[in-house]
Amino acid sequence: MNLLKKSAVALCAIALVFTGCSDDDDNNNDRLILGDKDGILLVTFGSSFPDPQETFKNIDNAAKTKFTGEAVNWGFTSDLIINKLRKGNGEGSLQGKIIDNDSPEEAMEKMVKDGYSKFNIQSLHVIPGEEFDELKAAVASFESKYKGVDVKIGHPLLDTDADIQKVAEIIAKKFSSELTEGPVLLMGHGTPHAADAQYLKLQAELRKLNSNFYVGTVEGIGFNAGTTSIGALITELNKLTPKATKVTITPLMSIAGDHANNDMNGNSGETDPAEQSWRERLEAENYTVNSIMKGLGDYDEINAIWMNHLENAE
Repeated sequence: MNLLKKSAVALCAIALVFTGCSDDDDNNNDRLILGDKDGILLVTFGSSFPDPQETFKNIDNAAKTKFTGEAVNWGFTSDLIINKLRKGNGEGSLQGKIIDNDSPEEAMEKMVKDGYSKFNIQSLHVIPGEEFDELKAAVASFESKYKGVDVKIGHPLLDTDADIQKVAEIIAKKFSSELTEGPVLLMGHGTPHAADAQYLKLQAELRKLNSNFYVGTVEGIGFNAGTTSIGALITELNKLTPKATKVTITPLMSIAGDHANNDMNGNSGETDPAEQSWRERLEAENYTVNSIMKGLGDYDEINAIWMNHLENAE
C-alpha cells in the first residue's frame, strides 16, 4: 500500500471515532462510541458588552457551587453576538478582544466528542418564550442525531406561578430602599409568544407586595397592546397623587446588556419619543431617574432559582 493510501486509511480510521467514514450522517453517528460523563450546559442569549461577562461568571460560579465537581459549559444563542465577539468587535473594553463562544449546538457537539452522554441544560431565559422553544427544538434534533445521548432541560426563571411569586419576593427585598423614594420600573424584553403574559403576572405579584412596581417591555404582545410600553407606564405614573419625583429603572433580564444600556438607560439624543430611551422619556416628564445597571444574574437569590430548575431538569 503506497503512502497516499496509508494516509487515507489512517484518516478514515480516526474519523470513525467521531463520525464514521460515510456520507450517511445517521450511520456515522450510530458508530460514535459515547462516553459516560455527565455535564452541565448553561444557555443564554449572549452579549457584546463588558459587564454581562462578569454576570456570566457569577452564574457560572453558582452552578459550580451547586454542582460541585461537574463540568460547566456554555452555549450562546445569538449568532450575531457570537460572530461579533469572534471578530473582536465587542463594546468598550471588549473591543479588539477575540472571544470564541459556542452556540448550544456547537457546545453539545464538543461535549459528545469529549465523552459526555448525559447533559443537564439550564435555560437562562427569563420567560418560556420563543428562544426556549428554539432550544428545545435544537435539543430534540441533537438527540435524534446522537442516539443514546440523554439530555434534560431546566425551565426558565418565570416558568410557573410559584416561580413568579418567588422572584417577586426577591425583587421586592432587593429594591426595598429604592421604593421608599419612588416607583421602581423593571424593563423586560417582551415577545410575540404567549409567554409574554408572564410579565404582567409578575407585576401583579410585585404589586401585592408594593403598589409602586411597574413592569414594562421593549417589544411583544403587551408592548404592542399599549400595556407594557414605556409610554403606558408613564401614563400610569402621571396619575399618581401626589406625583412621584424620582423613579428607579432596572433591567428584568439576565444581564444588563444592549437593551439596558441603550433602550433603558441610553442617551439617544433623539427628539422622537418613540426613539428615546426609558431614561430620556422619564426625564422629559421631569422625573429624577435612578438607573440600576444590574442583570438578574447578578443576584445570587435569582441564580438559586435557575440552579433549582437545573437540579429538576426534565
